[in-house]
Amino acid sequence: MAKENTLRGKVLTATRRFAAGIDVSEDAVRLAVLSRRLKRDSTVCVEHLDAVPIAAGAVVGGDFVDRAAVVAALREAVGRMPQDGAWRALRCSMGLPASATLTTRVPLARLMDARHADMSAIGGDPCGLLEPAVLAEAERVSGMERGALAVDWSVETREDGQTHVAIAATARRHVEARVESAAAAGIALCAIDGEPAAALRAMRHSGRVELGPDARYLVCWLEGAGLHGWIVNAGDVESEGRYPAPEYASVAEALRDLAGETLPVDCAYVGGQTQLLANAGLPLPALAKMFGCPALPFESAPYCNGASDIDAALKHSPLFATAFGLALREVLQ
Repeated sequence: MAKENTLRGKVLTATRRFAAGIDVSEDAVRLAVLSRRLKRDSTVCVEHLDAVPIAAGAVVGGDFVDRAAVVAALREAVGRMPQDGAWRALRCSMGLPASATLTTRVPLARLMDARHADMSAIGGDPCGLLEPAVLAEAERVSGMERGALAVDWSVETREDGQTHVAIAATARRHVEARVESAAAAGIALCAIDGEPAAALRAMRHSGRVELGPDARYLVCWLEGAGLHGWIVNAGDVESEGRYPAPEYASVAEALRDLAGETLPVDCAYVGGQTQLLANAGLPLPALAKMFGCPALPFESAPYCNGASDIDAALKHSPLFATAFGLALREVLQ
């Protein structure tokens, strides 16, 4: 039987890519395992969902205050996963909270001479010319020394032809804490990603599958620090915003300004701590009425595809948006 499981695992890993997204929040470690066939445009499937509570105070903001408690929760979450061979090739990604991450977009022309602008066409830095400018910009906006920073960046060309560099930076200690804690639990991380970006990725996937490629919809992700909002139009982020913000008196005002008045919104997806939206006076029914469209909590259930051993409460929990999005990044690569 052991040989049969090993053979089955080898066949599965040769035909499917498996990935785990690990969301370490202040109340729990949430784990989502996704898979996808190694074929263009194949369906993403949820293989496993789990949540392991963490003692209060073990994680505060972006800091692992009680690293032993975090390691124990990670080890328990991994220990409860199926142990067949297909799961040994998991690509694992962990999130970083927005409070620990600085993000910015800078016009490429500001960082590089015009003669190097054609690098945007291939989205990289083949000559190593852009990276020093990116690191200097990250150091400037963060106010931290370059050696204390961990920086990720990419070149993006917008529909209007303007090329920008997206920069994400965090204190290196946050990255080291996650890599070391994961390693102590027997996990080899292949990526660390911002939690808002991961949640957005998860809900854009829902929009693409459920609404189609040309839809215009609202994405909201809520955490302790507030709301992150985006308008997605034809698959691209049209605009983004945060609340609380000094220019807005209410969350409803912030979302109306984000959506604009000229184009309709086809749907609204809400993930994370959705009760915070209700606490701010805008529960999902009120959000639906405000925009005249469905307002739906993010759910993993549509992608479970018969995985009957997954707890129903986890399938329908919007708290898994981040873990889902972290795993999604890896299975789509």
